[in-house]
Amino acid sequence: MRKSVPVVAALALFVLTPEVVRADPRTGYLVQQLKTSEDFRVRTQAALALGASGDDAAVKPLCDALADANDSVKVAAAAALGKLGKPTGLPCLQTAIKNEKSASAKTQMQKSIDTLKNGGGVPAPPPPGPDTKYYVAIEISNKTKRPAAEIETIVRAAMQTKLLGKAGYAVAPKGETAAQGGKVVNGKKLKGFYLIASVEPPVYENGNLTQIVRVSMWTYPGKALQGEFSPKLTQSDTPKTDVQSENVLMKMCVENAIDSFAKIVASM
Repeated sequence: MRKSVPVVAALALFVLTPEVVRADPRTGYLVQQLKTSEDFRVRTQAALALGASGDDAAVKPLCDALADANDSVKVAAAAALGKLGKPTGLPCLQTAIKNEKSASAKTQMQKSIDTLKNGGGVPAPPPPGPDTKYYVAIEISNKTKRPAAEIETIVRAAMQTKLLGKAGYAVAPKGETAAQGGKVVNGKKLKGFYLIASVEPPVYENGNLTQIVRVSMWTYPGKALQGEFSPKLTQSDTPKTDVQSENVLMKMCVENAIDSFAKIVASM
């Protein structure tokens, strides 16, 4: 069954097809190898391959593999969770490291925990190039009950990717101060903007899931308010907590907001 997602804040209609939320067939094959192979080398390779898959469905089996009887598999699973960069992998790493006896596995778990806490799969943005016109700093405000690191990774990655996909845009690195941003904006004669994305708690009601992300637009580094976008997405047939669907809607919300932001910037 298709899940329709009407967009309230913009005149658009999105449809979540089953492919959006269903694991890739290769993921299923690798998960089966990780769970059932008697050869630890096969399980190790399966874990590493899952880490490179980019598939949300790889998180749970990799988390389960942190309790594998073989240390090599545990190390591979921990490394894979860090490489996968999914914020939902952080809680199981934090739980597993508390009771882990293997020094090598414990070391890798800590590395992956640090990776996910510091933005996970969000790479540092490239510096402004010769064709850059706009420089955008991003801040995430988490109003949900989910860990801040999870929401930060999901929303920052979506916003950064969307912005960098548009001609003339550069993104400020996470943690940049206003003084540092001012030097970039003034030194390269760019137009600076500051976007604050406030992620509202997901609402489960009447069998549906609704997600709102409010994105306010400010000048940068001066931070004078320019406007706000509040995309609202509703997915049907979602009567109970579905974190994966929440993630998809959050990404779609901020991508929609970035499109609205870019249209306004182009008209200024």
